[in-house]
Amino acid sequence: MLGLLCSAGSLTAQNSQEILRELSQRISQLGAYSVDFVMSSAEGEANGSYVVNGEKFRIATGAIELLYDGNTVYEIDHTVKEIALDNMGENYTFWSNPAQAFAMLDSRYEHQFDGFTESQGKHLYRIKLSAQSKGDEVFVLLIDSTSKLPFKAIYGQGVHAVSIRFVRIRTTDNSDENQFKFDSSKYKEYELIELRN
Repeated sequence: MLGLLCSAGSLTAQNSQEILRELSQRISQLGAYSVDFVMSSAEGEANGSYVVNGEKFRIATGAIELLYDGNTVYEIDHTVKEIALDNMGENYTFWSNPAQAFAMLDSRYEHQFDGFTESQGKHLYRIKLSAQSKGDEVFVLLIDSTSKLPFKAIYGQGVHAVSIRFVRIRTTDNSDENQFKFDSSKYKEYELIELRN
């Protein structure tokens, strides 16, 4: 029995690419979807959520909102009442583009299977990823071995670590396009900062 378990572990260790592709496919199958998450760091915890439909998304955590309508990224800071308008870059991280954060991780990152772990009754794959371009992020992704959905992403180490636990991921109604439209009438007192090329 122990031999079978060791063989299964070795097989999985050689297939981090397969695990990441299953994750990418599972997210793609959701169509329009929403996510509730908890972001944790040395400074404490903050609840957040985001909704995705195709390439469009809206993410909210604390006093910051990020909206992408397919053309422009709006970073809305309610604390200082500023809105930065920018083009969508080529970064596909959770922070900059949750709509593409899990798409084809296996081709964008060097990756390594790092064993199994258990949390909240879930059996999780642990994958280490590092961006292929120098200076980009290194992180650990925990993936539910049953649902093939992300459970937690951990960026950095020690006191600098930031983790995002994906509390709930569910398919949503994709008919409400207004949630992805920037309504300037809601932000009359906000300063607009133009960063687009």
